[in-house]
Amino acid sequence: MGASKLEMEPFHRGAEANLFLSTIDSWKVVVKQRISKAYRNASLDDKIRRERTLSEVSTMHDAKAAGVKAPSITGVEAETDTFSMTFVDGTIARDCLDGMSPREATTLFEKLGAMIGLLHSGGIVHGDLTTSNIMVTLERDPFLVDFGMARRSSDPEDRGVDLHLLQLSIVTSHLKDASPLVKALATGYSKTAGRAIHESSWAKAREISRRGRYFAIR
Repeated sequence: MGASKLEMEPFHRGAEANLFLSTIDSWKVVVKQRISKAYRNASLDDKIRRERTLSEVSTMHDAKAAGVKAPSITGVEAETDTFSMTFVDGTIARDCLDGMSPREATTLFEKLGAMIGLLHSGGIVHGDLTTSNIMVTLERDPFLVDFGMARRSSDPEDRGVDLHLLQLSIVTSHLKDASPLVKALATGYSKTAGRAIHESSWAKAREISRRGRYFAIR
């Protein structure tokens, strides 16, 4: 990829990685570089960052192969724990959901549910599924971003955690009533996940919700 040779503009600083804006040819890209942790042994730190970078790239590739809308990988530089991906032009759902009409929001969440169903039926869980990690394009299509905690799993518990986290994100961060959005999410999910995955995942999400004494999933 040669990311170290690209002209990069700081875009976002996170606890685990920094994001930069750049271009490859005429394409606008986002470059993600994992941060070294001084509290870890240097060789262990290198190993962890390398493994997490390659795992994220791999799961993003597999998610797209399953039909999920996510950024496309444009290059990898394992030596610097860096990769680049296509820039998604849109707004983070966290910043635009409350401004949507009820119809816009439920339509968005039905599309989102269908995408999560594809992700889960493809044997992948996102691991950090909140409205901060969903981009909404100008066409009101959802894109999943930040696969840093994603992994391969067919465990209903892991799928239930994804669904529970998203619902909890709505309840704690937004003004909207969660019930219509959860219903739309489940409707979309049922269209792509298949009956067995749909039933086991939502059963686990309800169980997780009860364990934590949060809200009941309707």
